[in-house]
Amino acid sequence: MTRAAALAAGVLVFALYYATLLPGVDFGDTGSFQATVGTPLLTPRDAYPLYFAIGGAFAGVTGLEPARALNLASAVEGAVAAGLLVLVGAELSGSIVAGLATSLLFATSYTFWSQAIIAEVYALHACFVAATVLLLLRWAARPTIGRLAAFFAVFALGFGNHLSMVLLLPGFTLFLLLSAPNGWRSMLAPRIVAIATLCAAAGAMQYAWNLRSLWFTAHPPAGLADALQRFWFDVTKSDWRDTMVMHIPGSTLANRLAMYWFDLRQQFGLVGPVLAAVGTAALWRRERRLAILLISLYVVNAVFAYTYNVGDSHVFFLPSHLIVALLAGASVLSVVPPIRSVCAAVLIAFVAGKAYRDFPALDRSGDTRPVEVLDHLTSGMDESRSILLWDLNWQIANGLSYYAKVLHPEIAHERMPAVLLYAPALVVDNGAIGRRVVVTDRARQELAAAYGPYVRTSIDRSTVPLPLTAELSAVPRGTRYVLTVLRPSRDFTLNRTDLGAALRALTGGQTELPSGDYVAIAGVAGEAATFVAAGDMPFRAAATVAGATVRVRMESWLETDTIRRMGFGQVVVDRHHTLIVERGVSFAAFDGRGAAIHTAYRANIFAPQPRFLCYR
Repeated sequence: MTRAAALAAGVLVFALYYATLLPGVDFGDTGSFQATVGTPLLTPRDAYPLYFAIGGAFAGVTGLEPARALNLASAVEGAVAAGLLVLVGAELSGSIVAGLATSLLFATSYTFWSQAIIAEVYALHACFVAATVLLLLRWAARPTIGRLAAFFAVFALGFGNHLSMVLLLPGFTLFLLLSAPNGWRSMLAPRIVAIATLCAAAGAMQYAWNLRSLWFTAHPPAGLADALQRFWFDVTKSDWRDTMVMHIPGSTLANRLAMYWFDLRQQFGLVGPVLAAVGTAALWRRERRLAILLISLYVVNAVFAYTYNVGDSHVFFLPSHLIVALLAGASVLSVVPPIRSVCAAVLIAFVAGKAYRDFPALDRSGDTRPVEVLDHLTSGMDESRSILLWDLNWQIANGLSYYAKVLHPEIAHERMPAVLLYAPALVVDNGAIGRRVVVTDRARQELAAAYGPYVRTSIDRSTVPLPLTAELSAVPRGTRYVLTVLRPSRDFTLNRTDLGAALRALTGGQTELPSGDYVAIAGVAGEAATFVAAGDMPFRAAATVAGATVRVRMESWLETDTIRRMGFGQVVVDRHHTLIVERGVSFAAFDGRGAAIHTAYRANIFAPQPRFLCYR
């Protein structure tokens, strides 16, 4: 019965993820994963050998475009994680219904759902967290050497997907020592140490793929010692890990606490944390070892994410969110057995309502923005007529890698830093054979800094984005619209003069731009805005615009978030996902059903990119 429930949960969650699946390529790490999958040479910097092996198998078996196949793999992995969580939740609470509630609470949480519909490593990581906890609980119930070996093997295998498996080690070690049937010293018996060592070595062998690739690079290692040193540096990303792990400035700790509370409520509402606290107390009274295990896993993972100085720290909270869901499911232990299933069913009803509300906001099935940006950047280009020299925001660059490798291999391109030393000769040689040299804006600046007037450039007018004022002035009077303005990240500049003029043109001069890190304005073109909301904290608000219900959801914490795969906010009109809000300016004109007629972005990675032509 428990296995049937796990299967049912997995099928239901997969259907949910499949309906909202990103159709193709994305920017950022997702674009990098999509470009890398299927490669025979996986460098240490690429890491994640198990993730790429599974992704490559999906691409081969399904025959889908690699980006779509890798997105689909995440959805399947997320569904498997949901099934495993039913089993873990049932083990902890003794209730199948509570296990279902645990699974669905986590599977429909905002961040996990958003990561399970794109090419990312976190859905597979959740599988390994859930699987190792399940195997550990089953070993504790019947401590055989076979069950212990299975736990060691799966734990070691998980390192092939993500090295953050190491954050589970303190909690697992403590639980093993507390649960050893013959006392903690028995866990140090030679046979057990040998099994653990063998499993660890087998798990490490997954990275032989990455290590081997070093000998196929332009500068292969001098020997095994040099290879291992380079491998360790790259696979652990030592160059930035040393400045980001446990390197949060003390002045930001209070703000990050507010960020974490915002993030936790975004996943589970207020209900989840309250039930998790109740579940912790119930487990502590009923089976203290289990409480210690889950508390240890939660604390280590939450503290790591809390002190991790990266622009997408919200995704590193996912393992701790999984533990919160398990503890919330265990809260049924605080009531008498006859009504446990009823309480769990109430929790499932709450989760269903939350999933129904969040579904439109998390639906990326129609999100083709990355391709549209790259279409604009490379329009009319092929290797017989032009070459693109670029230096772009790293998120766009990763998308370009996939775009030019899979979708448009006819595009010749190279990073400007890689050719800057001989750029003038490159321009001359390509001009001699009638091929244009096209550069992006940042590449043009690098060229000018290095060679001054020696290499001239002129803007390609076909790619010049319209001023926002001109673009919004063209919106027909009477058209419904929504405009959001979020404080841009440091690598983008917001043209406030153009923005202010655009807003006045859109509203017939009747609405001025309010101040605040988060701004949302909605109405009908040519008239004063119907709805204006602004503030320095994220908010949710709703308004009626010409008969349509517009819901604005600010889903980010700008003090820490510089990367948001799902966007920094959402606009939903009558349950239609109308606009993904980014930092900077995001705009959509929409019809009576909420379908976007026209969208525009400025001062963010989805803004149109101008390009320039080079001459000597």
